[in-house]
Amino acid sequence: MSQGFDGVRPASESSIEIGFFHDGRHCVERIRAKPTAANLKRAAERRAAILEAIARGEFDYDAEFPKRGRAAKPSQGSA
Repeated sequence: MSQGFDGVRPASESSIEIGFFHDGRHCVERIRAKPTAANLKRAAERRAAILEAIARGEFDYDAEFPKRGRAAKPSQGSA
């Protein structure tokens, strides 16, 4: 199995992790998909879209990862 995608790696037999920086924090999200070559490529494409949205200032963490608990998400600033 190829692992040739930056920021993307098999996490288990049934999931893939993608990593990226957002608001100065390293974020790692797990995608529920078997880490086949095709799914790793899709995960890399999703990560690329996330990086582009971050660069444009349009990334919405809640919309991209709606099932994440608030404690696990990067902080959106202090109160």
